[in-house]
Amino acid sequence: MEGIDQKIERDNSVFHYAGCQAAVVMFERFLATEEITHRLGTDLSRLASDDCCGGVEDPPNFFSGIVAPLRIIDLAAGNPLVTSCLSCLANMRGAFRRMEDNPETRRRAAFSMEIVGYQVPSSTNARHLLDLLAENNLANTIRERKTVDLDHLPVALYYGCRKQELNSDTPRRVETAIETMGAKLVPFSSALQCCGGPKSYQRDVSLGKGPDILAAAQEAGASAVVTVCGMCQANLEKEEAAIPVIPFLQLLAVTLGMADPKVWLRPFHSVEGG
Repeated sequence: MEGIDQKIERDNSVFHYAGCQAAVVMFERFLATEEITHRLGTDLSRLASDDCCGGVEDPPNFFSGIVAPLRIIDLAAGNPLVTSCLSCLANMRGAFRRMEDNPETRRRAAFSMEIVGYQVPSSTNARHLLDLLAENNLANTIRERKTVDLDHLPVALYYGCRKQELNSDTPRRVETAIETMGAKLVPFSSALQCCGGPKSYQRDVSLGKGPDILAAAQEAGASAVVTVCGMCQANLEKEEAAIPVIPFLQLLAVTLGMADPKVWLRPFHSVEGG
């Protein structure tokens, strides 16, 4: 029995899982990740489904915590899989780990997935997109291809509580890349504070965290907050912030001349073409 989504052959293509936040909530305003990474010389194939990995459920049930994320992994058919959402990545890795550690969880997952034409994955090649880009001399590529300099734009890089999902060298390389864009990194006290995570649909909880994070960035002197997680982006965007909240890839798009800086940064900062 075939799954509802188009099955993929294993061919070592790198597949991109956008997730529900980037693909649905923010789709109309954001450039496609595949378009931006192509400009950097890294080609990604879009995964057949952008359905939620289950990470927005709190607390998770068996489907959202195990079956949904394992289905996303299975869709990649063993090929490398990247996502720009640290929450999605943590959910996929966590589900796979719990399945590997518990035979009964594996049995239940296999039964549930077989009904709709999927298989329990034997391995997971999921990682964050920034890990892939960082390995490919990201700063040098930006230096060669940027057309807009950010002119010392002070930015606060916000990782949230899932920074540990990144490779150990990736944060340093991402920070170097931001400086290569011409921005100035501003350390701030809430860089690792949780945004509210899967409680994002409990409006009073998530709204209680966002203002503190944005206020800390402003107090540190930042003119923008840069995120590396789709869920963090969605939660912080709920606030009526005095400074813009920008995904790392969209800031990169500005630098590469693919996105209008006036849309993302006005009236907070002016940038110049290179």
